[in-house]
Amino acid sequence: MVEVQTKPTGETKMVFLGSRLVKVLDLGVGENLYGGRLLEMAAEQGAIHAARSTGEGHLVGYRFSEFYLTRPVKAGEVLDFYAEKVRRGRSSVTFFLEARVGGERALRGECTFVAVDADGKKKQLREMEP
Repeated sequence: MVEVQTKPTGETKMVFLGSRLVKVLDLGVGENLYGGRLLEMAAEQGAIHAARSTGEGHLVGYRFSEFYLTRPVKAGEVLDFYAEKVRRGRSSVTFFLEARVGGERALRGECTFVAVDADGKKKQLREMEP
């Protein structure tokens, strides 16, 4: 994993999750990336990060809070996704997720994923080795 300093003081570090190329099919009215498509990409990157951070195979998106789309994104641009440190609960993980284009923030929000069993019922997270 690649850690990225987001403030000169080093207060907040983010982990690089992955990138997505914005295609013409991702655009909406006004020839910008459709907001719903951006949120779909963010949810996918968040789910992968939550699974890797917990070692759980079955997690569901529980809460996507106050996602701000702060910059228009055009076809051909590359979105880089980052996450802040995961906060673990008894059965959930929460973290801030960010998408950037060339280092400029395009999206930021907080998401929570909950571990579930085979029947879809909430379950306790596994203990992770340090």
